[in-house]
Amino acid sequence: MIQLSDRAELAVVGFHRDYVIDELSREFTLHPAGSPDTVADELGPAATRVRGVVTTPMVGVSSALMDALPKLEIASLFGVGLERTDLEHARERGVVVTTTPVLYEDVADLALVLAIDVSRRVSAGDRWVRAGQWPGHVYPPARRFSGRRAGILGLGRIGRMLARRLTAFDMEIGYYDPRPAPDLSYRPYPSAVELARESDFLFLCAAGAPGGGHIVDADILAALGPEGVFVNVARGWLVDEPALVDAVVTGKIAGAGLDVFDDEPHVPEPLLTADNVVLQPHVASSSVETRRAMDECMVENIRSWFSTGKAVTPVP
Repeated sequence: MIQLSDRAELAVVGFHRDYVIDELSREFTLHPAGSPDTVADELGPAATRVRGVVTTPMVGVSSALMDALPKLEIASLFGVGLERTDLEHARERGVVVTTTPVLYEDVADLALVLAIDVSRRVSAGDRWVRAGQWPGHVYPPARRFSGRRAGILGLGRIGRMLARRLTAFDMEIGYYDPRPAPDLSYRPYPSAVELARESDFLFLCAAGAPGGGHIVDADILAALGPEGVFVNVARGWLVDEPALVDAVVTGKIAGAGLDVFDDEPHVPEPLLTADNVVLQPHVASSSVETRRAMDECMVENIRSWFSTGKAVTPVP
């Protein structure tokens, strides 16, 4: 049994579910902190004793947060995004950063669902029926999904899982990624614009830090064209959102399926009223099974580190 005086102290930054708090509280002393910018003030003297931090990718582990915790050894993130985490500073400090790489299948599933929904107008048809439009009216035809051309921007683990799903729908699959994938038979394209030009559905599955520039801009949306559908399950800031709004509203593209936005939780008003757009509140990995697996992975990384000196899923 761990004695109270032997407990490692952890900073808990941001929101975490009861399972995480309850499990960690059994073995560690927890110090809640609302913001990474105010950890030192919120924790007071405890900041000099904290050896681990539990947080989320959208909060991240900045150099300032690490420097506010001089004895920090491990940062356990709920998720896989590292855009807000200073990995170079973590390596310099000797801080191990861990993620929860158990969510990829759910994200790929939702990307597929969004594409089908926009193409076959599932959500729009649901609204039409509920509004009492069926009697005396004929619902306009949707667009075929199977047998079309799919372009994937970012062929990492999510992109690869999505591609496998799309093959079941007889899709012709192309991709653009700075790192080629010679082990796969999908067609590589030399640029995102050329991929968009040859795609009926364009999926954004790439990673990228805030302020690092747009992966999808007006030129790419123009290349996708008025018959094309854009799906984003990556990050909102990777897209020129005003250009996307314009493309959707003016018919420069056929529609969009969006799980993420540039200024979450705020969504541009024109997207809220556009019938050719399907919106989700950043929930691609939010299934009961996956969220529990993510919680467990995060807890086990902390437990393993303080019991064996090794993390379960460290970032290389």
